Amino acid sequence: MHYYHLIAGLPDLSYDDDKTPYRVEDFKQQLYEIMSKADKKLVHDLFLKYDNDNLLAFLRNEEAIFDSKGAFSHKEIAHAVQYVRDEINQNNKTTSPLDEETFTGLWHRKKPFNKKLPPYFKGFISDYITGDETLKEMFWEDRLASLYYDYLGQSKNQFVCNWAELNLNINNVMIALACRRNGKTHTPYIVGNNAIANTLRNSNARDFGLKEVFPLFEQIRRIDEGTNLIEKEQNIDRLRWEWIEEENTFKYFTIEQVIAYLLKLQMMERWMLLNDVKGKQIFKDIVNNLKKTALNPVGF
Repeated sequence: MHYYHLIAGLPDLSYDDDKTPYRVEDFKQQLYEIMSKADKKLVHDLFLKYDNDNLLAFLRNEEAIFDSKGAFSHKEIAHAVQYVRDEINQNNKTTSPLDEETFTGLWHRKKPFNKKLPPYFKGFISDYITGDETLKEMFWEDRLASLYYDYLGQSKNQFVCNWAELNLNINNVMIALACRRNGKTHTPYIVGNNAIANTLRNSNARDFGLKEVFPLFEQIRRIDEGTNLIEKEQNIDRLRWEWIEEENTFKYFTIEQVIAYLLKLQMMERWMLLNDVKGKQIFKDIVNNLKKTALNPVGF
């Protein structure tokens, strides 16, 4: 399906713009009014990043306020987390205050896990609850993001697959570099089974064997060497922005152009929020978490 009228009427976006022509939520609603069912699924998957944020916020604080851009409600996330807790209890049969027979009976009558939730949620919730002490603070976000991009890489749309692989590779490289700085092995923290992930797992070379197979490696490495933590995040987003523009050079009026516009809006809105009065506390929290990660990355 092509989107001639929509794309022709979209204002141009620049990474350095200080405001967006649309709110991300409003743009999504506009898209849903005209999109095919298959294209709506693509947009839905791109909005799972907000559900990731909401899930992690809930796991850290069950009273957390959710980002309204997420697709799943507080109740749905709460049920998913409780389901996994009960499943862990059922497997252990030692942490429930109920006797085993009563608990087992309740478990078998329990409402099943919500299949509308992305499949990586269940495993991530289990990992978080069981408390792997090597996965703390910001690394949980990296871990969840990597799982998300690994899932997104199964999309039937090639642009979305390529976008997912780009971000999976960026996350994996950044994690490997952080581990190296602290003299720790990076292998257990690499997600996915693409060529870059497998090369990272099997190489201890200075460039992890990536210089020839992953052209963006040197650029990511130079960004990672920066001392200003927020600038590092911004430069990674700029790298993503430039990739989007290059990837879509000859795709006119297609769903890929629509998705590219949405991805750019998401990046712009994130940084606008951090520069807004309402976002100052969020900005402060991010800086503090980044500092903690820089001093003690991956929970070491």
